[in-house]
Amino acid sequence: MYYFKKYHKTLSIILIITILSLMNLSSFDTDRIKLIPHFDKIVHFLMYFTLSFVFMFEYYIHHHKTIKTISKILVLPLFYGALMEFMQYLLTSYRGADWKDMIANTMGIVIAYFAVRLLRNNTFVKKWMLFPLKQPLFKA
Repeated sequence: MYYFKKYHKTLSIILIITILSLMNLSSFDTDRIKLIPHFDKIVHFLMYFTLSFVFMFEYYIHHHKTIKTISKILVLPLFYGALMEFMQYLLTSYRGADWKDMIANTMGIVIAYFAVRLLRNNTFVKKWMLFPLKQPLFKA
């Protein structure tokens, strides 16, 4: 329960990524998506950017660690991405493991690290990460 209270956003994102990664998407109309080259890789980048950004910020806020210490936890989203690729290969017949997906995942994680470095002292982002707020963000 401790981890769920401290990392509820990160755990929610992990659940969403797991469902999306193992879901059969063949029933969706993908004709419009095919117009965007490498749309799948863009989605992988965004999922792992979001996961890493939220995870690092929650860790930073709850443990008050330095950015160098935070960079060490980036191995966890990377490991999770590899695990999801392996599970797609192992558990589904309609999805497969792809090393290009892992590259997109890794790029999302690395860019999230630099975004957290840049925004870690931003008061708006800190307040947003501490949701639910005990006070309003903006005073009227």
